[in-house]
Amino acid sequence: MGVVSEGEDVLARWSDGLLYLGSVKRVDVVKQCCLVRFEDNSEFWVLRKDIHSWYIAAYIFCELVLCVISGYHPQCHTPTIEPEVDSNSWICRQCVFAVATKRGGALKRGRFARLMQLMKLRLPYQLTSLDWDPQHLTNQQQCYCYCAGPGEWNLKMLQCGSCGQWFHEACTQCLTKPLLYGDRFYQFQCSVCSNGPETIQRLPMTWVDLAHLVLYHLSLCCKRKYFDFDHEIMSFTNENWDSLLLGTLSDTPKQDRCNNLLNALNSHKDRFVSGKEIKKKKCLFGLQVLKVPP
Repeated sequence: MGVVSEGEDVLARWSDGLLYLGSVKRVDVVKQCCLVRFEDNSEFWVLRKDIHSWYIAAYIFCELVLCVISGYHPQCHTPTIEPEVDSNSWICRQCVFAVATKRGGALKRGRFARLMQLMKLRLPYQLTSLDWDPQHLTNQQQCYCYCAGPGEWNLKMLQCGSCGQWFHEACTQCLTKPLLYGDRFYQFQCSVCSNGPETIQRLPMTWVDLAHLVLYHLSLCCKRKYFDFDHEIMSFTNENWDSLLLGTLSDTPKQDRCNNLLNALNSHKDRFVSGKEIKKKKCLFGLQVLKVPP
């Protein structure tokens, strides 16, 4: 991995699996990380493994024929570079992921989608070498997904039911709708474990699950605890009804959704708190504790 210096323009992989343009402000050699200032003027420390020199980004916009200049040994790239490959058209894993990853899920069709699917059959790291916490939610190396980038399990990530690793929404090609924050109502198997395309199945949800998921998503998006039932909770639910993939609940007529959701919020004091309990408007609701639905 090349050396990064202060003032250099770089691409940094964020916890959502996407690459963002920034400039290196400071380099910590001991901790192997850099303070990066992004285009919105925010500054964050990023691990060196998740920072890529800006010159690589230029390849993305010119058919990537220069990937070979990155200096990969045939056996060091994942997957291994075949001897008969055309060096004028070969594209490295890093560039494929930079182009194919998108918010709401990676490309499903086209050349980069096919290349990405082939490269996802093997991880570019040893899964058994990662040091996990007891709940298997985070690892010390901050290494997740097919891209080996950082991640936050409680945001837009899916956990493989076979290997237990977490995968970014942006790197998966199986989703039909974007994920909500904290949405774990999926049975997911990664491409490595399936030895082919990812598999995914939506798990059944109750009205209590739906209320919890919507409040968790709104809380993270808006950075508030309490939300108006009619103007925020119900409005968000109706606007995103089809995207929520609610299974048996999806056939509920619009006029009946309100009572079902309101009943769930009022009847589960262990999860939800209403405004009247804290001497606020009774139409306000929030989570007792900001955590993902169980």
